[in-house]
Amino acid sequence: MVTGATSASGRLRRARFTSRLVVDVVVVLGVALVTGGLARSMTVMQWVPGTRTQDILTLVAAAIGAGAAILAFMGSRVLTDPRPAWFSAALTMYCLVVLPWTVSALAAQQSPGMRLSRLVAYATALALFALALRPPRRLGMWGGWVILLVGGLLATAALRLVQWTGPVATIVASTLATVVVLAGWVAVAVLYVIDAFRRQSTPRARIGLGLVVLAAGQLYRVVAGAPQDLVFPVLRVVGLVVIMIGLLQLVQRSLGDLHSQNYEQQEELSEAALHMERAMSVAAERNHELRNGLAGLAGVTHLLSAESGGADHARLRQAVLAELSRLHTILDGSADAADELAEPEDYLVEPMLDGLVRLRRARGGEVSLVVQNGLRARGDSAVLAQVVTNLLANCERHAPGAPVAIRAVEDGGKALIEVRDQGPGLPAGAEEEVLRRGARDESAGGTGLGLYISAQLLEGQRGSLALRSVHDPAGCVATVTLPAVDATLPVSDPLSR
Repeated sequence: MVTGATSASGRLRRARFTSRLVVDVVVVLGVALVTGGLARSMTVMQWVPGTRTQDILTLVAAAIGAGAAILAFMGSRVLTDPRPAWFSAALTMYCLVVLPWTVSALAAQQSPGMRLSRLVAYATALALFALALRPPRRLGMWGGWVILLVGGLLATAALRLVQWTGPVATIVASTLATVVVLAGWVAVAVLYVIDAFRRQSTPRARIGLGLVVLAAGQLYRVVAGAPQDLVFPVLRVVGLVVIMIGLLQLVQRSLGDLHSQNYEQQEELSEAALHMERAMSVAAERNHELRNGLAGLAGVTHLLSAESGGADHARLRQAVLAELSRLHTILDGSADAADELAEPEDYLVEPMLDGLVRLRRARGGEVSLVVQNGLRARGDSAVLAQVVTNLLANCERHAPGAPVAIRAVEDGGKALIEVRDQGPGLPAGAEEEVLRRGARDESAGGTGLGLYISAQLLEGQRGSLALRSVHDPAGCVATVTLPAVDATLPVSDPLSR
């Protein structure tokens, strides 16, 4: 199924490429025929001076080619792709070395040295165009420019043959050199069109079409025997314009692909950052809870080793075991899985709060507890235990030695658990900020994450946490809200688990 879908997608892509290529061929052919026909028209030739116009068109072609060379080089640097750099070197050789030889003042000079210099420049440009399709890796991005420099030096050295005669003059003046140049242009144009088909690249196909137009201009010049009309200069301008358009689209598309890759990488980095933030938050939460839990158990174990027994002793022992079980769950990392996978349970609020209060009292804290008879909440009992532990730890940290009152009642289908201390309270307007981001008090110690973690845990239980400062006596009240359960339904004691 996947193979068939991939094959169909490939056929559709090839069909689209072929249709765009046909349109491009028709447009370029139409432009070339129209401009070539106008350039050959006797009426046009009467309006413009032929020699001067040829030189102007040659300079225009050189300027367009130089602009295309700069664009290709900049694209190569941005995309770190050596192929545009080699193509830039080929355009530079063609536009800044080959084309100047065709202006009327130099073309009129037919010395063997100048002809040989032009042929060397032609050969260097054609070789660079061909190598730009697949540059040698060892030569890298600057290899084309090295070949350009060598070719330029050879073309300059060929000028020394201006006084030579004999075999050099015969070879240069023969039609063989012209045929080789023409065959080279045709071969390079065909190679670029084939490469475009292989890569299914419309911009590369347009570059190939531009080279085809240049080859057509060379062919017209050879067949017509160096005519005085403007067909060859006009076709050269058209070909270089098409090449410029192809390069613009190639660089634009490559930059678009690069932007898309960067966007995808940024998305992946953002996702990784979120996972890291979540992992750090979980680690901070577990560290905070383990610290609070161990602090609550410190100093209690010696009471359990006493010989005296009784109901209070057993109840305290049961509370310690429940707290150790909760800390063990946090340490194992199974609390997160429980939050996501476990079904909500109904549990009695009083036994859990009583166990936590007993642990606090065993450490010398003054805590009072009032719980509505039969009050039950729905959710995970470990979450309520963790939240109340955090609240008691905050009371001990920010209001050491001050009495704490815990009251739990049902109100409108909600279980409300209030923890009130007699400390300094919160600064005015700071309640929401503390719950949203946490607040670290350097003088009191701690991580500053307890209230923030508690609020996040309660949201997962369809509950909430609210803070407010009170007076008479002064202090802070933390109100935990959880879904309440009908007291007539059966329930399990969380401390028995």
